[in-house]
Amino acid sequence: MDFSFLTAHKIVFKQNAILELKDHIDSLGTNFMIVVDPFFADSPTMEHVKKQMDEMGKKCTVYSKVASEPTVEQVDEVAGIAIENGCDAVMSIGGGSNIDVGKAVAALITNGTPAIDYMEYVGKGKKVTKEPVPFIAVPTTSGTGSEVTKNAVLGSSVQTFKRSMRSDMMIANLSIIDPVLSAGCPKKVTANSGIDAMTHLIEAYTTWRATPISDGLALKGIELAGKYLQRAYDDGSDMEAREGMAAASLMGGMAFANSGLGAAHGIGMAVGIAYHVPHGEACGILLPHVMKLNAPAVTERMARVGEALTGKRYASDEEAAQAAVDFVFALTKHMEIKPDFRHLNIPDEAIPGLAKASFGTSMSSNPVQLSQEEWEDYFRKNLM
Repeated sequence: MDFSFLTAHKIVFKQNAILELKDHIDSLGTNFMIVVDPFFADSPTMEHVKKQMDEMGKKCTVYSKVASEPTVEQVDEVAGIAIENGCDAVMSIGGGSNIDVGKAVAALITNGTPAIDYMEYVGKGKKVTKEPVPFIAVPTTSGTGSEVTKNAVLGSSVQTFKRSMRSDMMIANLSIIDPVLSAGCPKKVTANSGIDAMTHLIEAYTTWRATPISDGLALKGIELAGKYLQRAYDDGSDMEAREGMAAASLMGGMAFANSGLGAAHGIGMAVGIAYHVPHGEACGILLPHVMKLNAPAVTERMARVGEALTGKRYASDEEAAQAAVDFVFALTKHMEIKPDFRHLNIPDEAIPGLAKASFGTSMSSNPVQLSQEEWEDYFRKNLM
């Protein structure tokens, strides 16, 4: 047995934790770059943050223009503003895009721009060698797990890619998970972020890179997501469900950051880039299909997924594994996530390019390894 485990230096999980921000950040910096979701820029939440900053005598510069799909160009812009203003710490308040931007900016302040030089596969292979400034992550959705991962997923407004800037040094110094912040999420955001969390959990548990620690986190997270995701979608004010999904998302991030993912993320990334499908939605479309593909190869593990999702025991592992697939197909249908990619009208000649673009870190962790030609055939038979 050989594995390592990495997560945020400190995690605070509590309803209304944002109101106690000053209890946790006083030693982490004096001049903060705050990357905040536009929805929260002029909110009471942000007023509470600014008030606490003033009480502590902290300076802050606020950036609230992060797009839903962040780019290396935008990261360079924010890093430039932070450096110009002498920021010695970064805080992100928002969804995964905001957190990824802040995470990258914290590293670039000390290591230098441009961000593209550090990007996997498309950059110059430059490494983060200097400790980033302190980074605080405050997620407002329950899905990406970015608050406890060591990478920032970024695209480009100039080139066509979506890849990661990654380093063990980029892990957050502090992650504050306040389930109350997700209560205002629209149903579609709840669905897309929640199914992304479920994809993290299931792929982290079924990947061949799974470890004993990631297994424990993933299985408990799957149980929580199975119990609470539909409830959170049906009633956004259900705080028990919001809290359950916040915990599931956190556990998913901790699990996949140490075990890897699978084909739902590999293919989802490729389709999302080419056809502008939101990341969570693309993963949600793919998840039950990929589970069905992988089940014969990891039947026992998929059976444990089925038991965790449904809270039931089954006569055989095969029956439990099928229950897992059926559960996720039914859940995505309930949340109005498309069953396949037919609505995108992807031409047949585009499939080889999509299959090729699907290969990467996530695809290499999938239990079933297929050639490009086999993935092309899979696309045509199951997703088109």
